[in-house]
Amino acid sequence: MKNTGYKIFIILVFALLLIPFAGMSFWAANETTENKALAEWPSLTETENYLSGMGEYFEDHFAFRQYFVTANALLRGKLLKVSATDQVVVGTSDWLYYSGTLDDYCGTELFDERELYAAVHNLKLMQDYAEGCGSRFILTIAPNKNSLYSEHMPYFYQKGTDTNLEHLTEKMAEAGISYVDLYERFRGEDEELYFQRDSHWNNKGAVLAYNALMNRMEKEHETYLNVPYELEKVHIGDIDEMLYPLAAEPEEDYIYDKEFRYTYVNDVTDNMDDWIETRNPEKEGRLLMFRDSFGESLLPFMADEVGEGYFSRLVPYNLTQVEEYRPDYVIVERVERNLSAFIQDVPIMEGPQTEWIPAPEAETDSVLETQKEGSYLTVKGQIDEAYMKDNTEIFVSVRDNETMDTRTYRAFYTTTEEGGGNGYQLYLKGGTVPAGNLHIYVTVQNEGQNVIVASKDITWD
Repeated sequence: MKNTGYKIFIILVFALLLIPFAGMSFWAANETTENKALAEWPSLTETENYLSGMGEYFEDHFAFRQYFVTANALLRGKLLKVSATDQVVVGTSDWLYYSGTLDDYCGTELFDERELYAAVHNLKLMQDYAEGCGSRFILTIAPNKNSLYSEHMPYFYQKGTDTNLEHLTEKMAEAGISYVDLYERFRGEDEELYFQRDSHWNNKGAVLAYNALMNRMEKEHETYLNVPYELEKVHIGDIDEMLYPLAAEPEEDYIYDKEFRYTYVNDVTDNMDDWIETRNPEKEGRLLMFRDSFGESLLPFMADEVGEGYFSRLVPYNLTQVEEYRPDYVIVERVERNLSAFIQDVPIMEGPQTEWIPAPEAETDSVLETQKEGSYLTVKGQIDEAYMKDNTEIFVSVRDNETMDTRTYRAFYTTTEEGGGNGYQLYLKGGTVPAGNLHIYVTVQNEGQNVIVASKDITWD
């Protein structure tokens, strides 16, 4: 009997261990609340990585995965106060934080002077372009939750003394960027306006941001200061679902007792859709807003105060839509943790033309690449570090080899794969580029000294 009991125990253990694998035929996990893409079954051509690929696929798709993940997370998060995933930081008093904000919180990965210069330069090009089309440009940055509410962060994460947001705010003020500082506005509030188990602000926080933007737009609007509201447990936090996929708990949110008058023009699933158009015949004005997930709760308030609203989550920003829709206002909203996108994702717009810059040509290790993207000619590359300083200006010139007509443009500045701020990129509308043989060259300017650092001939048709 004793041996029989052992055998039964071993059989049960093996059966339990087989369930996640055997059950994949019927109950495979094909969805996740984690901020990642699930692994795909490896191709047979990937002979070197086939077994590891199978392991990654099983790890992401084994049967009842969400249940096992939730049970493990609850055990570690509720009892041991540690996170079961490296995407979530478990704080005190049941607060959760997104780990993608840790570099900002700890003051690591700070922009160097060139990167700050590049970010402000790019924003200034965007602002000048919008204003040149007759629109008012407004930039705002949604603060990370732990930038505002750090008291619940674990003690072993030390808050840094400097942040990219702080440095960028100072530089933007010097450059005259039209910027609405939400960090200062949220810091001036006594109550917490972000969710405990979500990375975003609640509806009352969205109203604060909305009022700040409307005030900058100088547009008469409903402030919601006298609109009654109720607190209802209706919000499931994004980080809560990420950590506890099947055990996330609803949080209270502010539900305002006001009927919105705007309607959707296109088919909209929810306010996280990539492109949303709205109309409110009772209001005037046209708004084009480039936003991220913080715009989900912000959108209803903004849409209700303009006659026409165009809201985009697509990256890179398509600023040619300014010419298409002729908005009265162009707003760019981006979360603090993604500030590096200002020097990584070049907006789709033609760089401004400037005067031709005479310069000698030098042999350098600079890179110049061209390619056709849709109807655009894209020019990009990187400058030899020997020719780069913090405030180096970069220009791209296009010469028609037949007529010798030359056009010179200001480029956007980018970071490179090596991590330096010596990259550049420029979109040129196909219709403005002359057909035929072209000579393209890149000029850098350092304290009045100009040098051509790269050139090439292409054929454009």
